[in-house]
Amino acid sequence: ENITPADTSNNSDEFPVNRSENSLEPIRALVTKQTHNNPNRKPHDTLLISTGKGKVRAGIFSRQHLLTTGLEPATCLPLLVEAQNRDMHCVVIDPNARTDREGMATFEASVRSLFDCHCELKEDEIEDGALGGDMDPSVPVDGSIFVLAHSASGGQLVRYLLNRQSAQFLSRIRSISFTDSTHSIQWVRNHPHLASLIQSSKSLYIKTFNPMRDEGNGEDSGGVECPKDQFWTHRFGEIRTIYSGTTEHSLSNWSARDSIWKHFDKNRDNAGTTSEDPN
Repeated sequence: ENITPADTSNNSDEFPVNRSENSLEPIRALVTKQTHNNPNRKPHDTLLISTGKGKVRAGIFSRQHLLTTGLEPATCLPLLVEAQNRDMHCVVIDPNARTDREGMATFEASVRSLFDCHCELKEDEIEDGALGGDMDPSVPVDGSIFVLAHSASGGQLVRYLLNRQSAQFLSRIRSISFTDSTHSIQWVRNHPHLASLIQSSKSLYIKTFNPMRDEGNGEDSGGVECPKDQFWTHRFGEIRTIYSGTTEHSLSNWSARDSIWKHFDKNRDNAGTTSEDPN
């Protein structure tokens, strides 16, 4: 009940055109309600969730399972509940707001508006309401960010970080969980800091079990380390990789929810460390 929509478009160029109605529809995100004028406010960690490519909208991993399996397996609701139990701020963006063909541009507009446009404003400016026109006031400017990037959003995240390496968003990332991500370590091979981040203990790759290629039982594979061959290492590097515990791509976040939070909690506990050890 504390998750509300926030407009992340900052000008007409970032509004999707609904050609059938010849009207503009803004790019929006779901964010936790927050009061900035509380003098006793403490920094809150933020959980950022981005769904994959397709017809799904913010927070929905599968329309089919939403109808046939249930609300919790098909959406990010269980992850949001766990985040709020940990007193974390929640942000759910909608990369498909302008259709999946504009996914990267929409992802970039959303993250930039929600996180990176804060970097030039001081805390007292936020509390006094002196906000820039391209910035959303509902997202905290402090605390660490924990990212769940599903499917195509994993590729969008890595490309965004590659294009904006000096941005505040990158420096605040504490941990990343990729679920069936489409990124490649080759994209960042000339950028050691990024390559280190997405192969370090801060990052986890969760893979859907493929019964045609993987050995064992997919339903019993949750949390099990995934063997990595030469192709896998060339594509994703030395990132720790585990199975999700399902053979269905769209249920990977539901099946792996315990592994996701185990990974995030470990990095929250290690918040004071700066190790980039890829192991």
